[in-house]
Amino acid sequence: MPVSAIRTKIRQEFERHRYVSQLKTVDVLLFNSHQEYQETLNFWKQLTHVLKYFRMEEDPKAKLPKTFIQGFLECKEGDLQIFHVTAPLLAPGERC
Repeated sequence: MPVSAIRTKIRQEFERHRYVSQLKTVDVLLFNSHQEYQETLNFWKQLTHVLKYFRMEEDPKAKLPKTFIQGFLECKEGDLQIFHVTAPLLAPGERC
C-alpha cells in the first residue's frame, strides 16, 4: 500500500471531525487519535486493525449494521458457519 494512500486516509479521518467546536469533544478526539498513533507505532495494532480503515475502499457494500438485531436478521444461511464440537464423555473422577 503506498504511503500516499495512508496519508490520504489519515487526512480523511481528521476531516470527518472538522466542524467539532466543543472543547471537551476536541480533547477526547485528540486523545483518541494520539492513542491510535501510539498503538500503531508500538505494533500493538495488528495489520487487520490498521486495514479496517481501508475496508470501504475495498468493498463499497461493506458496512456495519446499525443495530445488533438488524445484523442478526440480515444474516444469510450461506454466511453462517456452524461448528459442532464433540467431546468424549468422561467417567466421574476421570481427568483429561
